[in-house]
Amino acid sequence: MLFSQIIAFILVMAVWEAYRPSQPQFGPWESALASAALLLLLWVAARLRVLMTLGRLAGPRPPADPAKRGRQVITELHVLAVAALAFMIIAFDLKAHLSSLPLVASSETLSGLCAVALYFLMLALVWSATHPLEKVVFQNGLSRGQFVWGQMRFVAPVVFPWLAVVLLRDLLPLFWPAAGAWLDSGPGDLVFLAAFVALMAVFFPWLVRLWWGCRDWPPGPVRELAESVLARAGVKVGAILSWPILRGRLLTAGILGVAPRFRYLLLSPALVEAMSPQELAGVVAHEAGHVHHRHLVSYLLFFLGFFILAYALAWPMALGVQMAALWLAGTSWGAGLLAGDNPGGGLFSVFLALPLVALLVLYLRFVMGYFMRNFERQADLFALRLMGEARPLAGALEKVAQLSGETRDVPSWHHFSVGQRVAVLLRAQDRPELIEAHARGLKTALAAYLALLIGVSGLGLASGHWGWGEGVQRRMVVRAMENRLAMDPHDAALQLGLGIMAMEDGDESKALRHLGAAAELAPQDPEALNSLAWLYATAKDPAMRRPALALALALEAVRRSPLPHIWDTLAEAYYLNGQYQMALAASRSALQAGPRQRVEYFQRQLARFEKLANEPRP
Repeated sequence: MLFSQIIAFILVMAVWEAYRPSQPQFGPWESALASAALLLLLWVAARLRVLMTLGRLAGPRPPADPAKRGRQVITELHVLAVAALAFMIIAFDLKAHLSSLPLVASSETLSGLCAVALYFLMLALVWSATHPLEKVVFQNGLSRGQFVWGQMRFVAPVVFPWLAVVLLRDLLPLFWPAAGAWLDSGPGDLVFLAAFVALMAVFFPWLVRLWWGCRDWPPGPVRELAESVLARAGVKVGAILSWPILRGRLLTAGILGVAPRFRYLLLSPALVEAMSPQELAGVVAHEAGHVHHRHLVSYLLFFLGFFILAYALAWPMALGVQMAALWLAGTSWGAGLLAGDNPGGGLFSVFLALPLVALLVLYLRFVMGYFMRNFERQADLFALRLMGEARPLAGALEKVAQLSGETRDVPSWHHFSVGQRVAVLLRAQDRPELIEAHARGLKTALAAYLALLIGVSGLGLASGHWGWGEGVQRRMVVRAMENRLAMDPHDAALQLGLGIMAMEDGDESKALRHLGAAAELAPQDPEALNSLAWLYATAKDPAMRRPALALALALEAVRRSPLPHIWDTLAEAYYLNGQYQMALAASRSALQAGPRQRVEYFQRQLARFEKLANEPRP
């Protein structure tokens, strides 16, 4: 369940970070009361769902696989809790009011901690409601309080990497002011995350050890057996620890850490008590297999691969959002959503984050999920080779499934089922060549992953460099503006913007229609006057040129706002009217006005008018 909680936490934080609230529709107390009512409703719904499931399990026609059914119900309630939290954040304006608090508004860390607190509140509610189901189906003997607290301690390390990132981002600019701008850049962000992953790889196991309250396994037969198996495998660890999560009743083992000094073998007391010495040796050999095959290092590289992929695909994902927004802009509701004018306007900020969230979920679920399942199989096969037979690990797997109430034949997205794992162990025992075949298959899959990562990332970076899809972005803006203009045809700014864009696109008839309307609606706006004057002076269609009107409009625009680009329009108007010396004077005034951009353009214009003014004429 820990891996599923990682995905759920990422989804919640993505919604929280992406959502930019519009004007709240609820007051602070209304928002709090509505959220509390939704929490109560969720609690009642979860309790009823659990009672119905327990009734069916105890009825005359129970499900064929109670563990599978129990897990389905628990998963459904967790999904419902995440959906309810997202609804509270957006529909009940919870983020808008929490973010308005002085300390929260000024700190990314405190803002995120609000989301973390809400997330764990929802988890605690679901764990509390599903405790009776856990107790009956999965033979959990803990009280409700012990179960909820144990689950919170178990899941909390999911938050540690995020918390470390936001703390560093908040604190680093205080000691290194230039870091803020550097971290906001794409390459800077990528370097920061890569360095962070490297540091977490070393120190995360130590933090988790402290948080979970792990203690050194006392000297005795268990410790000696584990040390013996690790020595045979050639694997070094910093410590062999007792894993006390859920009061040590969790039937599990694990190995954490890439650096030998901070690498820990974790054994839960319940697992050690349930296993025979041979079975426990098989479990330790399996964990050693992860280190032997460098699976922990591979996981770090997979995370770095995701960061590279997300950075490289930023432009294509933005293009996808723009194409969807282009479709939205074709409706009055969508145009309002894009502009953020309606009560759901802030939803568009969540919409912008969807491609990245989808990429992350798909990457974890299918890319990393594939390798996680096969890394587990490779560790199983390592244990088979080290122990010389399948019976120790196969017996341990069967016993864990039996004692924990878990289904034997249903896989998860990150583990093959116990039945599948045992079957492969038995086949490989009879046919040892399958071990090498599996290793070759994994190497091929890793090579394909690297090739695809390089290829897709390269295409993504190239698309941004070459500006693919810029036309889509422009059409989206035009379409949104046209829809808003249909709702308010007297908006001079919209008329002006559409006219300028039409002129840039070469559609002079459309440009004239909009610019003429803008000048009529705002006769004192120098930009409207200037743009219409430029069109009359430089139109490619000779029939559209109006020399006298262009000059009159340009003179009025300069009088109201003597900016460089407006002086340049006046120079073109003088030129069209055959007044070359006046055109030269206006072009000099354009440069004297001190343009901050396109300076070379204004210099070329001056040289052009100097040449025209000095040419001999009959």
